[in-house]
Amino acid sequence: MNKNKTALARFFSHNITLMVLSFVLAFSTWFIISAVSETDTNVAITGIPVTVELSEEAESDGLQVFGGDELTASVEVSGNRVTVGSLSPSDIQIVANQTGSIIAPGTYTLPLTAKKSGIKTNYNIVSTVTPATVTVYVDRLKEQEFSIDNRLSVQLEDSNHYASTSISQNSVTISGPETQVAQIASVVVTDTLTVESDETKTVQEKLYLLDVDGKELDLPLVTADFETVEATITVLPVMNVTLAIDTLGVPEDCPKITVAPDTVKIAGPQNVLDSIEDGIVSIGVLDFSKLKNQNHSFSYDITLPNGCKILSGESTATVSVNLSSYTRTTVGCKISSKFDTSKYTADFATDSITVIVYGPETLTSAISASDISVVADFTGMEIDDVSSNSAVSISVPLTITLSDKYTKCWIYGGYTTTANVSLK
Repeated sequence: MNKNKTALARFFSHNITLMVLSFVLAFSTWFIISAVSETDTNVAITGIPVTVELSEEAESDGLQVFGGDELTASVEVSGNRVTVGSLSPSDIQIVANQTGSIIAPGTYTLPLTAKKSGIKTNYNIVSTVTPATVTVYVDRLKEQEFSIDNRLSVQLEDSNHYASTSISQNSVTISGPETQVAQIASVVVTDTLTVESDETKTVQEKLYLLDVDGKELDLPLVTADFETVEATITVLPVMNVTLAIDTLGVPEDCPKITVAPDTVKIAGPQNVLDSIEDGIVSIGVLDFSKLKNQNHSFSYDITLPNGCKILSGESTATVSVNLSSYTRTTVGCKISSKFDTSKYTADFATDSITVIVYGPETLTSAISASDISVVADFTGMEIDDVSSNSAVSISVPLTITLSDKYTKCWIYGGYTTTANVSLK
């Protein structure tokens, strides 16, 4: 017994032990007194979401509040210290009033009121809502797809190379208040980039919303599918190429055929540029069977090998040839045929045609039917429908050939004839 008393006396003889016991006893006493005290304590509850409910008529008209999720307010409450100390923003509802006045798109200022919304009710709301009013923007939701305009530029010190840019997305869908979306005239990617001559790199670039004057818009209530695109910069070697026109049926000693421009500067992958034979690019075919004796000028699209781009700005070339010094003549010619005579017979609707020839007057005045061959060539034509009981009428192309004396002339037009083919 004496030993127990001695141990207890030794325990209470330490200063630290006494300090801890004193603190625990004081805190317990304070907590009990506070819990049962009838003296109210005022506490501010902040960050309470604001509820804005539109009328059924407004909602049926497609109206909605934009940016309402970001609206908060605060109130002061009074009550038991423990109770008010445990309140959170979810225990109080702040409501925007006079929403029945919202019947059209626009900006509205609405008064706010607060009420209890949780299970805790033994406290009082003792202040007005701060702020007392809230400003909301109401409109209809609009979604619109915009093409993305690539306005990226690249600075290169080496003039023997060209940098091309491409972006990962060609269009973007933007949504938000109808009035604000309508302000957007274009969506662009614009920046000035630097890159080494032999470098290809990828960067992220921001989308900019511009109005009709090209000024950037600040539309915080508008959202896009994405805000940046991946831009790829590719550096390509440059070369000058000659533009040429292929010809079909061109006569000897023909006047000069000109192509303007006759050269263009292009950029492309090195292996593609190396494959351009003699640095010549054909832009098409000039068919003399479609040319009369006059001054001709035609526009041709400039088509380059895959992966190449014209740097000098042209997209078309003009091909010109002056044939006004030539004369025209017509010659009646007999039609001969080329087909399997052991199996078929053919009766032509007409056994002769008139052929148009252009050339120097000294030749066209001398040309005769014996100088022209007209052959109806059935080679490769489908005539399997012919039966022993009936003939089949088919259109047959005619091949027109001038004798070697008239290489400075050309045949104008295309010719066909009709033949009734039957089995022998």
